[in-house]
Amino acid sequence: LRDECGVSGWSLLQLPGDAVLVPAGAPHQVRSLSGTISVEQQFLSPESAVRLRQLDTGPAGTPRHLRAQLDGMIFAAVREALEVLRGCQ
Repeated sequence: LRDECGVSGWSLLQLPGDAVLVPAGAPHQVRSLSGTISVEQQFLSPESAVRLRQLDTGPAGTPRHLRAQLDGMIFAAVREALEVLRGCQ
C-alpha cells in the first residue's frame, strides 16, 4: 500500500497487560506470536452517529442493531445532561 497509495502502517509488539486502541474505521491486522485472549469492544462515537444517520437514507435503512446503539447513546447523553442540570439547583 505504501507504493500504490502512499499509506504506511505501524508495527508494534504488545506485551502482557498492554492494551492497543485502534481508531474506529481503521483497517488493521493482528499476528499472534503465542496463544492469546482477545477482547474487543465496538463503540459508536458521536462523530460516527452523524454518518450512521446518513446511512438511513438508503432503501434498506440503517441496520437495527446500529440504530439501537445510536438510540442508547442518545439516551445516555440526555440522562447525563439531566443529572448535571439537577446538580446545579
